[in-house]
Amino acid sequence: MGEHDDLLRRFQPALRYDSNEQFFADSAAQYTDAPGIELRRAAQNGRPGALIASAVPAGDEPRLSLAFLRPQTYGSGEKVDKSDVIGVRGRDYRAQYVKLRTSRPDLNNRMYGRAVDANGRLWLQYWLWYFYNDYQLALGFGTHEGDWESIQLRMGIDGDVPDVAVYAQHRHGEKRSWKDVEKLPGSPDVPVAYIARGSHAAYFEAGYHQTEAWYDIADGRRPAPKLVLEIVEDASHPWMRWPGRWGDTVPRDHSADLDQSAPRGPGTKKHWRDPNRLLESAKPPILRDPPRAPDVALTRDEDDKLQIAYDFSARSVPARALVVTVNSRNEKGVPPTTHTFEQVADETKGMIRTDILLHRERHYDVYASTVAGNPPQPSASQLTEIEALHDEKDQPFGQEVAQVVGRLFATIRGDR
Repeated sequence: MGEHDDLLRRFQPALRYDSNEQFFADSAAQYTDAPGIELRRAAQNGRPGALIASAVPAGDEPRLSLAFLRPQTYGSGEKVDKSDVIGVRGRDYRAQYVKLRTSRPDLNNRMYGRAVDANGRLWLQYWLWYFYNDYQLALGFGTHEGDWESIQLRMGIDGDVPDVAVYAQHRHGEKRSWKDVEKLPGSPDVPVAYIARGSHAAYFEAGYHQTEAWYDIADGRRPAPKLVLEIVEDASHPWMRWPGRWGDTVPRDHSADLDQSAPRGPGTKKHWRDPNRLLESAKPPILRDPPRAPDVALTRDEDDKLQIAYDFSARSVPARALVVTVNSRNEKGVPPTTHTFEQVADETKGMIRTDILLHRERHYDVYASTVAGNPPQPSASQLTEIEALHDEKDQPFGQEVAQVVGRLFATIRGDR
């Protein structure tokens, strides 16, 4: 055990995700162990760079793993270049993530913690890895492979509790006195962080936040389970200081504030060594009222598919996309799935018959929101509960008879 491991466990943050979130804090090994993941040199003239290692080798290249990644030299002995990238095969990130989270539950719900001494003060750092940054959940703005975020707590000089917290938000962060940080009910040492929809920026309170060029919404309506805390150190976890990029996304427009490259790892960040850097640049976001939730009717059709009736014709700002997140509490270990419908930009009123299957024996909670305006802004979400159905042909014979008799008596009484 490290000297400060108990403190890291004691003050480990609790996360509250947004209702439209699909990508959650997990193990970074998702980007080294999953089929289709490759480590390559930087692309040249639009063509993939030389293959260095892969999660599932098809030839004689080394097998990729977290242990293979190092600051200067790979596990194979090959020299590291900071332009090296880990890339995901294909662009169906939402589908790949569902499959990965279902097939490798051992990689789910992870948080990394480390203690840092800086200028005579002890800091507790918590690093969060996300498979994909699905910012805005539509229209392709700000989306990129991989996402690293952080939460920092500075320990007080004369006590055994923090005195300030700093939550990372895009290019800056937000600071708050420890006494003003929301704590988990019944757990005065556990700070709560509200994770923004798609971008995964961390906020001290739920709401609609304006920061720089971004509009973040973090409603906190999807609580996270307690995450496994993996304590990391420079010597034992050199992969945290690998200088390459966790993803091969590059901006389509380098002049656009919303478009970003895939991130570099925690050890390349200025506040990795000096947490004061994020504290010094911290600035409060502007808390606003979110655009209202869409008024949509979400139902199960005769083929057990999700059906969406919508009418946005009276809206002053036309919707550019409708975002729907489908989740079932009956599907253990299966994450929610998010779906984007851009046809609402052309037809302001209509019916969308989707291919989203709703199993008859399962209950679903479905959250719907919109993206509207320029720049695109997310709205609050609307919850629809779709109850499970019970197919009569699967019921015991006696129960079927009882239901038939019940309907008969109801008809006689005039109840039907």
